[in-house]
Amino acid sequence: MMRFKRNQLAGAVMAFTVSIATGSLSAQSGEQAEHSALEEVVVTVERREQSLQSVAGVAQAFDQDSLNRLGVGTSFQNLQNIVPGMNIADQEGNMEIYIRGVGSSNNTELGDPAAATHLNGVYIPRPRGVGAMFYDIERVEVKKGPQGTLRGRNATAGTLNIVTKRPDFDNFGGDFEVTTGNYSTFGVRGAVNLPVTDNFAVRFAAYTEEHDPYFSNASADSSLDAAGSEDVQSFRLSALWEISEATSLYVVADSTDEGGTGYPGAQIKQALQNGYDFDDLDDPREVLYRGTEGDLDSSHTGVMAVLTHEFDGFSVELSSSYRDLDFEQVNAANDGVYFPGHDEVNQQNYSSQYWITLSESTVHELRLFSNGDGPLTWSTGIFHFQEDQQAALFSLTDGGTWYTGTEWVMPDVDSSSTAVYADLSYDFTDELTAFAGIRHTTEEKSRFGTGGNWAFAFFEAGDEWGTALPSRIGTPGFEYDGLGRSNYDILGASDAELYAYLLDGIGSWGVDDNLDDQIACVTDPSCTDITMPWTVGAPVQQKGSYEDDYIDFRTGLTYQLTDSSMLFASIASGHKSGGFNDTLVMPDGELVAEPYAPEKLVMYEVGTKNEFDLGPVPTRLNASFFYYDYTDQVFQMIVATGDDESASSLQNRNIADSEITGLEIESKLLLPANLTLDMTALWLNAEIKEGVMADTRQGWGTDLPIVDLSGNTLPLAPDFTFNLALSQQIESDLGTFDWTLSAQYRSDYYLTIWNDTDYDLVDGETVVGSDPDYADAVDGYLNLDAGLGFTDNSGRFRIEAYGANLTDEVVSQKGIIDHGNNLRFTNLPRTYGMRFKVNF
Repeated sequence: MMRFKRNQLAGAVMAFTVSIATGSLSAQSGEQAEHSALEEVVVTVERREQSLQSVAGVAQAFDQDSLNRLGVGTSFQNLQNIVPGMNIADQEGNMEIYIRGVGSSNNTELGDPAAATHLNGVYIPRPRGVGAMFYDIERVEVKKGPQGTLRGRNATAGTLNIVTKRPDFDNFGGDFEVTTGNYSTFGVRGAVNLPVTDNFAVRFAAYTEEHDPYFSNASADSSLDAAGSEDVQSFRLSALWEISEATSLYVVADSTDEGGTGYPGAQIKQALQNGYDFDDLDDPREVLYRGTEGDLDSSHTGVMAVLTHEFDGFSVELSSSYRDLDFEQVNAANDGVYFPGHDEVNQQNYSSQYWITLSESTVHELRLFSNGDGPLTWSTGIFHFQEDQQAALFSLTDGGTWYTGTEWVMPDVDSSSTAVYADLSYDFTDELTAFAGIRHTTEEKSRFGTGGNWAFAFFEAGDEWGTALPSRIGTPGFEYDGLGRSNYDILGASDAELYAYLLDGIGSWGVDDNLDDQIACVTDPSCTDITMPWTVGAPVQQKGSYEDDYIDFRTGLTYQLTDSSMLFASIASGHKSGGFNDTLVMPDGELVAEPYAPEKLVMYEVGTKNEFDLGPVPTRLNASFFYYDYTDQVFQMIVATGDDESASSLQNRNIADSEITGLEIESKLLLPANLTLDMTALWLNAEIKEGVMADTRQGWGTDLPIVDLSGNTLPLAPDFTFNLALSQQIESDLGTFDWTLSAQYRSDYYLTIWNDTDYDLVDGETVVGSDPDYADAVDGYLNLDAGLGFTDNSGRFRIEAYGANLTDEVVSQKGIIDHGNNLRFTNLPRTYGMRFKVNF
């Protein structure tokens, strides 16, 4: 049946693409029309320079000016508004990228992204901080679909490559730009290019921006700053040295510091329980803050070097990079979004979460590739990646009569991957080209640390079964230092040793904290005022490892009907890394960290690319029809760890198989009066075909409804996405005026695999029920952006006004929805302002 579907799809698409291509020929006059008005876009999505129109697949590229005019500017998250099928959510500083319904929401130290992010072609394993790299760029490239052969693992959704501007040997110059806007936005960006000699040049670029919170504080304590403020400083220094006619060295160093109040999301569960849905709320960014103010402190630095030498017929490229990430965030404590009738907020509740991620990674690659003009184009190489991490999460509860908290501390997390690959294309004729590639990847992961839940209570001596004493922690002055401990080996530890372990992770106690005194009393025989009958819960030792290997491939054909019309067909695969789960303590005391396999995606794609004159209008019209076979998808499920129904753990498992079918059509028309119209339409059908699991939203026990997910839609995969941009340039005696209006419409979509459906367990049978707590549907919406600019005749001065999300749509782009949460991470609010730029 699967084979029949693929054959049927291929036949329908080939007929469709041939009709487009032949139709484009009939619209031309004579043998072939000239297309000089349609600008050629050169990209490196297939790791060699080529015209975007010659890429066998769907790719998009935008330079810095285009990003400014389309409302993106330096905002990485707003890139999704101009790339159909892309969703970018900012969860606590981590950018989660989905493309065509494929992505990953596991941003822990064990997780990996499904869309690979690169800076100048070099892989970035942790996309925290990447949002501040969107300045002084030559272009940003997005390639859709699995790129396992050309880019390696964790590129099942596609790839994103930020290409920065390179030094220039010929010209001294640069630019300086000032931005002002709402939310008290103020930014400065500048770059200077310095030719030192005729074969050595350097370029320095810097960027700083700050703005007030995007959320608002609806609580009585107005002194607390809301979440969403930002203070960013970044610089980049690059150098290009042409050592000889055959040898060059390119080096880039960058550093970014981010501060502010963080992005912890908006909790709407209590509003849902009181009869409100997301759309009923006046402003889902209006949050009831209390206690601890959010604080973000993140730095991301790196250096990369690429040495290239040209031989006769082939070139050798050696690239190396080092990246260092230091991320710390204290979540802004809150009681969720405001709604009429909300309970009074306890401003003295300092319950919050503390996040720490430290990552050092290196990437080395040796690549050989052809540089001749013959029919054979090839590349081959070896790739190695190494990452060493430390990570901690401390979620504390302040003021409870039972102390409960979650702590995961991993001082030693290692990941490595090695791959060998080869890729080639061959021109059989001037029209027909075949290409193929293969890549073998091995990977290893390991982790050591502790993780689990703290749970215990204190009583006055002689009243062990009376009212438990409140425990205070996290009050002003409290500092968490989970990665500063001297020892993480707690296997077989006594209660007293576990308490000492907890105390060792606290850097300083708050002014009103008493948990330290309570623990000191019950562990000191001379203190008889407080007793603790037992410890109900404590973290356990975490130790796991994983290794695997797999092969990715691609193959396909291109056929040039004319110099400006091409047909293509391809098959390509990609893998997202597997791993292992949190350690389980089995009834016999054995520690088990069960592995899970990599996800695999194979794409079948046929399409066409065309440029022609539609009457007097130069036109570009491309189309792609694709089918994804997506197997071994990883979802989380409840696993029993003992005979007791409450003894369970949330574990990653290869549960589901899905199919994604889609059609993407893009066009560009150069209309009279210097008008340009860009249009893209994406139809997507992303359906889970097989997958059975327990409804983990309803609790941690094993007695949960068992749900057949088949027929459900994958998260973040709207059926329809339409993009339209209309722009115009108007020449005058003073200079050039330009304006751009861009819009994107997304139809309804879901945030989770449950598709806004509740499941009940009745007499051992699963039935469909209704519970607003689990709402995860997002209504379709229209996003509007606009830009207006003027450049003087000299080209030195430019002023522009910009506006993004003009109607101030509030849209959920990620949801964490379980028995205790309906936490939403939203798009950016309406922003507008002015930019002033000087070129010199």
